[in-house]
Amino acid sequence: MIYWLSRPIIGLYGRMLKLDVVRHERLPKGPKIITPNHPTTSDPFLATYALREPSRTLVIGHAFDVPGFGAYLRASGHIPVVEGEGQRAFGAAEAHLRNGGTLILFPEGHLSPREGGFLEPHTGAARLALMTGAPIVPMGISVSPRGLWHMESDIGDEWVASRWALRGPYGITVGRPLHLTGNIEDHIFVKMASRRIMQHIRELAYESQERLQAPYLWPSILEPLVPVR
Repeated sequence: MIYWLSRPIIGLYGRMLKLDVVRHERLPKGPKIITPNHPTTSDPFLATYALREPSRTLVIGHAFDVPGFGAYLRASGHIPVVEGEGQRAFGAAEAHLRNGGTLILFPEGHLSPREGGFLEPHTGAARLALMTGAPIVPMGISVSPRGLWHMESDIGDEWVASRWALRGPYGITVGRPLHLTGNIEDHIFVKMASRRIMQHIRELAYESQERLQAPYLWPSILEPLVPVR
């Protein structure tokens, strides 16, 4: 319900940013894990809008402490990731997938570097895919750093940095589903699979940048793609 009520508002925000979305193919039906890169704090809203279907997002825990915004996150069913309670968030994400839901998970875990590029991916997306059989759908985002508003907020007992998109262009490219098979107990395999997923995300972010033909967008750090089977 909250998704459909908020969608027109996010749509207006997207038009303000000149949101440009390209999908390589239709999203698969049933459970799936959407894995975008994370250049801005605005990404969860715009990624959800681009999917055109309800989803739940793993969101850093302190966001739920922001007055008003935290209430929205709870009402929308998003999953808090609290330091020291990662297994609890992981279990909620697994349950959502097993119930046929769509999950948005940012493999970087935090905002991408302010100067551009990407963080080393965490392994949560790969492990959830191996546990549930849900496909991974990589998503690449590219946005102009000139249109960002950087701020720090005092939440609880810490200062939290955020980075909001106020001007576009803002490009999203949704890739084709990736299907993982393998031994979840093989930590080297899981780590390599996570890096391969990130390679696809980087390639899609670069595609978003190229499509917008904006030389001032953040540079993408590219590596040769290794197919994920």
